[in-house]
Amino acid sequence: MGCFMKVSKIVEKRTNKRDALGFLLFVFLLPYVCACLWGHVGEDIKEVCVDKEQDKTVQAGAGYYVEVAMEWGTWELEAEEYLIYRLAEIMQEDYEIEALKAQAVLLRTELVQSYKIQDVTRLRVEDTGISRFYYGNGEEEPDQYEKAVRETQGLYLCYQGQPIQACYFPVSNGQTRDAGQIWHTDNCPYLAGAVCEQDRAYREWSSMVTIDRHTYIERISSVTGDSYTEETIWNGGQFVYDEAGYVTEVLYTQEGEKAEVDGETFRQLFGLHSASFSIEKNEQQIVFHVTGVGHGFGMSQYGANCLALNGEDYGSILKYFFTGTELAKFE
Repeated sequence: MGCFMKVSKIVEKRTNKRDALGFLLFVFLLPYVCACLWGHVGEDIKEVCVDKEQDKTVQAGAGYYVEVAMEWGTWELEAEEYLIYRLAEIMQEDYEIEALKAQAVLLRTELVQSYKIQDVTRLRVEDTGISRFYYGNGEEEPDQYEKAVRETQGLYLCYQGQPIQACYFPVSNGQTRDAGQIWHTDNCPYLAGAVCEQDRAYREWSSMVTIDRHTYIERISSVTGDSYTEETIWNGGQFVYDEAGYVTEVLYTQEGEKAEVDGETFRQLFGLHSASFSIEKNEQQIVFHVTGVGHGFGMSQYGANCLALNGEDYGSILKYFFTGTELAKFE
């Protein structure tokens, strides 16, 4: 009502008609202008609220840290940032994003399990190579690693509500291993064997290592002790294989005494890519014909990439390699 009183006075004083018309226009447009102004403010507030909600999602699992032991001291990282560097350290950058996501979930599962077992929010680990990202030297994690971690934010793999033993390795011999058969336990039923015929296409699927007689005897003696003769070590080894074709143990017997060398220990003694191997031997040397790379338990990274290329998402990939598991959120 005050606005109309002012208009009357302006007319009575015979104010310039152009001025009066301008004022009337302003008065009648004022509500519209106010509505527009407040409308934009409302939209801005809404956008801010949305951003805050998104930020809350990004911060899921915040408060957990990884302390990387380095030469000069400790590099402290939030858990999710650490996962980006760790993923870049262990998986090929040209792999499909869904395969990278599957690996990111497994790495997070390792962290979650460690946090729970140790009942801590800060986990101390040794520097296994990620220090190159700290020092720089032109090293930056490719975008797909960050994307894989971000798009699986907080997710880990569990079995019956508990984080699993998240095993992974570069490439199988064509079949992953059944943990129950080798470890003689039913605590990891999700680590059952899975067929990975596509792994045979991996460029380094097969390899060959030649070891001379003296080196072979010396290295085996470092594990069995000096009580076994050279003849027993050279000709007495009995190789025991699991159903997937990996050596589980090598047995040496002499005068009723028996020495056992674990398959993984044996392959590391001679720098073999995996414990899936056959041998050729003469009097001077032994030749190992090796298939696959890594221990063979859990997820084959190359196999995961093949599944991703065939259109599988990371959830399906994980279910393929880890029977009966499900995704959970770490808050």
